Amino acid sequence: MLALFLAALESAEDKRRFAELYEAHHVRMEQIALNILRDGHDAEEAVQNAFLQIIRHFEKIYKIPCNKLPFWIVSIVKNESITLLRKRKKEHDRTVAFEEWTPPSAETVTDWSELARLFAQLPQTYRAALEMRYLLGYSTRDIANRLGISENAVTTRISRGRALLREILEKEGFQL
Repeated sequence: MLALFLAALESAEDKRRFAELYEAHHVRMEQIALNILRDGHDAEEAVQNAFLQIIRHFEKIYKIPCNKLPFWIVSIVKNESITLLRKRKKEHDRTVAFEEWTPPSAETVTDWSELARLFAQLPQTYRAALEMRYLLGYSTRDIANRLGISENAVTTRISRGRALLREILEKEGFQL
């Protein structure tokens, strides 16, 4: 990885100084990132992002007093780690385990209007079957009786409705 960072620098002197900086601080940076992120891959990404930030502002390093440089480097890796942590949390919050989706209850749904908006994008044929199944908890037989269709047709509508809902969720930015 060091070779890739060095390739981003132009002068031999900058490359030498960066290599010294890298060797002196990368282990400590990895420890800090790992303490914040609790995941080795994420910590590695945060450290790489921190070194990219250092390269982007490499000319400023010469202006920082030597005794303050470690604090500056620690601040960068902490900021990159926190940014990555927030990004991961945001991604996690928008993740839907679609195959294991169970009917929501009043306790589990915090935004009924969002759920209604997503269902409203479905064609009525599929929406009715999905709503009865997942929101109202009806059995396949009950849905078939209420809609006046066969149980096989209900199963097909639910399957196709789920596929369409998956597409809608993906377009909305949810990760499945």
